[in-house]
Amino acid sequence: MYINPDRIVGICQLQPTGTNSTFFTECCQTAITNTETVCPRCKRKVIGYDAKNESERERIRWGYATSHWKR
Repeated sequence: MYINPDRIVGICQLQPTGTNSTFFTECCQTAITNTETVCPRCKRKVIGYDAKNESERERIRWGYATSHWKR
């Protein structure tokens, strides 16, 4: 299966009833911190890679990971 290396990778969705708020990449299911801009395993850009700082990157990733929650 071909994977487009230019496609921005997302973050796996978090469950509202879960207790783990660690972000995992959709491409490799690898844990990623807010200091990282690419997947630690495959080196593809992850959503929020172009954020101004770590705080902004976390906000972007948190919004993406929890977008399916009913609020």
